[in-house]
Amino acid sequence: MPRTLLAVTVAVLAALHGLPAPAARASQILVMGDDGAAHVVRDRLPALPPAEPAPPGPRPAAAASARAARDAPTLPAEIRRLLLAGEVTQQDAGADLALHREARLLVKHLKGRRSAEIAGVLRSFKGMAADGLVTAQRLPLMMLTLRRNVQWWARGPLLPYGQRVRFAHSRLVWQSYPGQGIQIQWLGTFARANQLYLALAYDAELRGLLDEIVASAVPRAGGIAWEYLFSFDGGRPPWTSGLAQATAIQALSRGAVRLHHNDYFLQARAALGIFTAPPPSGVRVATAAGAHYLAYSYAPGQRIYNAFFQAVVGLHDFAALANDARARSLYLSGVREAAVEVTAADTGTWSLYSPGVPSDLGYHTVLRDFSRSLCRRLEVDRERAVGALRAAKGPGAVLTSVRSFPDPDAFCLATRDFTRELYSRLGLFG
Repeated sequence: MPRTLLAVTVAVLAALHGLPAPAARASQILVMGDDGAAHVVRDRLPALPPAEPAPPGPRPAAAASARAARDAPTLPAEIRRLLLAGEVTQQDAGADLALHREARLLVKHLKGRRSAEIAGVLRSFKGMAADGLVTAQRLPLMMLTLRRNVQWWARGPLLPYGQRVRFAHSRLVWQSYPGQGIQIQWLGTFARANQLYLALAYDAELRGLLDEIVASAVPRAGGIAWEYLFSFDGGRPPWTSGLAQATAIQALSRGAVRLHHNDYFLQARAALGIFTAPPPSGVRVATAAGAHYLAYSYAPGQRIYNAFFQAVVGLHDFAALANDARARSLYLSGVREAAVEVTAADTGTWSLYSPGVPSDLGYHTVLRDFSRSLCRRLEVDRERAVGALRAAKGPGAVLTSVRSFPDPDAFCLATRDFTRELYSRLGLFG
């Protein structure tokens, strides 16, 4: 979602000086109530940052002709197949088929963009059916998405790209993707869970949101994942994101500690699967130094530095909070590679968003913040290890053990460079 240069500049200045940014004030969000009308609600928490910019333009989906083939399975046919296999109940199948009929009728009777948005959701799900990707586990989220789009576009206001909305009695964050309706914005949802955790006084809301998150996970890559059900920048649904998944793991592990609810640790542990599997089911790409975790499971050749660093942060936090050996191994593989990539991202005069692509001001700030997060975490890890060793074995054993911990220097130096360049870009050096 675009932001003006002024807004970005003010936020950057606040971050540089440790001050609360304007976004720290209560924000407004559109919420659709039980009456079917959308109301502007003043949210007590800060506005969420945008999850990603608009893609550069639509790309033709691969195998489009095969999807459109007349003999390809349809969503209603797949629902009936699951019913016959005993994987869904008669009641659920009947409700899903009725909702699909209602959506198709609305496409015919609504006009303009309202019709087009619902049609876009139906088209995505038709493609998933044609590709054999409709499962009993995915179907509930698909039908929730269709139901929310029917609700919104029948009565709600038109939405610009990136507009986020919510619905009464639910805390999931939805986002407008013109031509594809409204979709669950998983990164925004997990970021909100982290906001509720950091705000300290919202335990009931945090529990409610985490329970919705857990209920929406589906099997993937030997574990569970939160899947995006729309096309984005050339990727077809269902896809997942290392950035979003690691933020989910972070939020779940924080919730487990705050709410004394160990089941959230179990869900976070199950969510490690995509970090062990290569794309397209997972996001792990082996490297000489360790592993890179992809922003998008459908883009194995893409390297987005800020997304990767946040994935490493999320794995670190779960490993530390849950004392989980598997997560720690995945984190160590990632942080070794991140130490290589943060150096590549630092041009000496600015930063790169991805190899060969300069960051804009907003993403430069995000990259600086994630680099700083890793710098601080690695420094704290070393300090704790040194303290524990001195207490247990005396000072003689410290040096050897500390060498086994990742070195924070690459991230700390990059943070210093990125901050200096921000000051320079904003004219703060005179």
